[in-house]
Amino acid sequence: MKEILYLSFDSLQEGVGASQVLAYMRKIVKIRPVTIISFEKNMPTIGLRDQVQQDGLNWTPLPFGRFGVVGGINRVVRMSRVIDRGKIIHARSTTAGIAALIRFPRMWIWDCRSLQADQRLALSANKRKTLGFFLLRVSEYLLAKQSKSIIVITKAVIPVLMHRYKTSERKIHCIPTCVDTVKFSEKPLGDLSEIRILLAGTFSRAYDLELTSKIISEMKRYRTVKVTIAASTGDTGLWKAIEYDQVVSVKHDEMPQIIQGHHIGMSIWKNDLGICLTSVASTKTAEFLACGRPVFINSLQGDFGNVIEQGMVGVVTSGSSTELVADYTKQILELINDPALTKRCHMVAVERFNLDAGVQILQKIYSAFDATE
Repeated sequence: MKEILYLSFDSLQEGVGASQVLAYMRKIVKIRPVTIISFEKNMPTIGLRDQVQQDGLNWTPLPFGRFGVVGGINRVVRMSRVIDRGKIIHARSTTAGIAALIRFPRMWIWDCRSLQADQRLALSANKRKTLGFFLLRVSEYLLAKQSKSIIVITKAVIPVLMHRYKTSERKIHCIPTCVDTVKFSEKPLGDLSEIRILLAGTFSRAYDLELTSKIISEMKRYRTVKVTIAASTGDTGLWKAIEYDQVVSVKHDEMPQIIQGHHIGMSIWKNDLGICLTSVASTKTAEFLACGRPVFINSLQGDFGNVIEQGMVGVVTSGSSTELVADYTKQILELINDPALTKRCHMVAVERFNLDAGVQILQKIYSAFDATE
């Protein structure tokens, strides 16, 4: 079997690098050899590198370098220089895909984590289409056309890619944001005399923290509520606008216990971000569900709106009026009193966001390259 060369601009020591990249590749390496190249803001200790390599993974951590446009270009160039064209290249994100494209790879996959150009435009202050926007869109076009396979994390974005880039549906594979449903195990909600809410992540400008605050305030009218912020490395600090009770910083391995110590998770994005919302799905949502915790989610975030609503495992937000916020509060208070809720949440995670199911799809994609020369 051919070796996988996994390209990630995300650190393996935090966030999605730990929860997604390592989670997948620790299982894939049991089937075929894997090398991971990642950028690290803090270079790993020898002990950490040994720990990753004990799992059978070859890991090449590169220093992150400068922030900004110049730093980003520099990372693309540096990553391209260490790419081995003889391996199956799995490029995670648009920027990693550009680094791969520079090397004219023969066997490679574009792992499209988001419509990056549209997302940046949606989050910009003036909404003007800059040169950077057009360069990213051209890059996405080339990645869609030149890659042998495309991975997306939502079904909602597939029609967008097909229409925009005239891409065949046969080369697009949906692997929803994954969670290890054994590690993130179901646990009863326990005592509800004090409702504990958890918000986690880097808190980009995409999050609707104003609506989040309104819901928390409304809940406090009826119950005692405590709010925990689990901020990831490199967070924006925007979470400070929320009335919180404690801030924690934990490693990803400790997240199951943190989630299980709370009753509700919140991951509400702004619903007015346009087409980029079709391509995104927060990892923490799957982790909350796997632990048996209901979630607040906005209706247009990838496939989540339908999944949460149909599974009756949370509250789907569509607006921020006083009437709607009152209704969201009523819904969640009714849900957490349902004795079947935790089991239902976990089963949705098992059926829709299971890491093992994602690994099976990945292996099929990789296997298609084994017969090529």
